[in-house]
Amino acid sequence: MKKMKKALALFLTIAMVLSLAACGSKTTTDTPKTDAPAAEEPAAATDKIDSPSTSLVIGTAGAGGTWYVLGSGIANLVTKYTNINMTASSTNGTVENMRLTGANRLDIGMTQPPADHDAVIGQDLFQGEKYENLRWMCGGHYSIGQIAVPADSDIHSIEDLKGKRVAIGVVGSGVRHIVGNGLLQLGGVTLDDIEIVSVNQDQGTEALQDGTADAAVYSGGILVSGLLNLSQSMDVRILSVPDGSIEKMEETNPALAAAMKYVTIPAGTYKGQTEDVTTAGFITAYTVNEAVSDEAVYAILETIYQHSDELTEISTSGAEYTLEGGLAEGCTITPHPGAVKWFADHDITIEDPLA
Repeated sequence: MKKMKKALALFLTIAMVLSLAACGSKTTTDTPKTDAPAAEEPAAATDKIDSPSTSLVIGTAGAGGTWYVLGSGIANLVTKYTNINMTASSTNGTVENMRLTGANRLDIGMTQPPADHDAVIGQDLFQGEKYENLRWMCGGHYSIGQIAVPADSDIHSIEDLKGKRVAIGVVGSGVRHIVGNGLLQLGGVTLDDIEIVSVNQDQGTEALQDGTADAAVYSGGILVSGLLNLSQSMDVRILSVPDGSIEKMEETNPALAAAMKYVTIPAGTYKGQTEDVTTAGFITAYTVNEAVSDEAVYAILETIYQHSDELTEISTSGAEYTLEGGLAEGCTITPHPGAVKWFADHDITIEDPLA
């Protein structure tokens, strides 16, 4: 009898332990939800745009500029909505992107005409080298050139920059060779007329803050992040381009003038900016290595087209990535066959300017 009582006690003990364990398991599973945002899920297989499974790298520019923000945004969207794994690489910008894409070290490079045209035919900064495997994929937003000086500076015009220290981007960047050089020319100034401070846009902000530069050149949207950050720490003034200067450049540098347009920066855009400013915008183009498949180029364009609203959330300049905006603009070299087909499917004919 004692043995039976002991056995029964042991049985009841085991049953209680198992019951408690089951209750513990249920409590863990039913933990209340928190307010923490859920991680964004990748697009479902049925939502994917038809595309090859491949990996691509897009060259952008230095951190702090609109190119890096939008280039990274496009890479993320392509990875999310297609079978293409696209990553963004921070580079020195326009000129380096053309060399790296032409040398098969990048698949896509953001650029500003006429740098892509010069790279293909081997002139100007590309004297003695030709990258005939570069193809135009699409246009995008206009990079707004902006030259900032402290609000209390005695520099009131681009012409006043002669002999001054100007943070104008690094060697190989569009900030220096296209935007900065273009803005200077509009004001009757050359690169030889200034003391070049060779830094990227973020470093240009620091140079103005610590007084090691008298002016800094920015390239991006109207509200470019580096200049916005600068205006939070000090009052700034944006220099205007002279009236009729783009028309005059059409005679002296028609290739560059063709990629430019006047842009107005409204008063109050930056702290200390009390008046509207007229400056110049420079079209952004996306150049692709000819080895990238037609299907991949088509899928990238379809992703940008279908999800341009998400680009707008990333940057206000993303609103220009539409058929009515800049997508079909800036073609100065032979277009990629995948791009020709995509635009044709959307009733736009892209001509080969080098044919």
